[in-house]
Amino acid sequence: MGRLLIIIFFSNFFVDDAVSEMQNNPLDCTKNLQRLLSFVNTMSADFKQINYTEKNTITQEAYGYLVAKKPGNIIWITKAPLEQHIIANNKNIWVYDPDLEQVTVSRFVQDLILNPAILLIGDIEGAELIYNITCAKTQLFDFILIPINTKSLYKKIQISFKKNTPVKMKLWDSLGYRSEIYFTKHQLNKKINSTFQFYPPDGVDVIKHK
Repeated sequence: MGRLLIIIFFSNFFVDDAVSEMQNNPLDCTKNLQRLLSFVNTMSADFKQINYTEKNTITQEAYGYLVAKKPGNIIWITKAPLEQHIIANNKNIWVYDPDLEQVTVSRFVQDLILNPAILLIGDIEGAELIYNITCAKTQLFDFILIPINTKSLYKKIQISFKKNTPVKMKLWDSLGYRSEIYFTKHQLNKKINSTFQFYPPDGVDVIKHK
């Protein structure tokens, strides 16, 4: 799937037995997801991301870490196999590829249809107008989001939690490709001093998109 350009941030929330009771009620699932995702203001974690083709063949595995702060601020660093830095500050987003000596700068998109990260680092009020949301309790607490708008970049998103900790996210795109992201070493609601601003190194090409 090429370079990793997915901006993902998980919010921790408190999960109780009410989740299992709500699994057949989409309205309750939506309200529960909105309430619980709003619980945490900051988060840092390591991640492992695996990309699959539509035939379930692994195309890429990547490792890194993230630091995030609501609303709309995130640092998402992929360390291997190719280093890449994604920084957003609720206004702009920078994607820096050190091996290419290039950084692209774009406006941070607040549209839930175009940017599913808004579910996790932004305002998720009104999510029920954009996604059909269901939930179920197995070994994990799973929330399934199906976009109502067929123009969405992703045809399905799954967010999974173990007790009060986000552990996994899956995204299926319109071509049938799937990304799975696993989170470990979480730190929640800790003070973050970052300004979430990126300053390109000397000699790096800067490409600006409106």
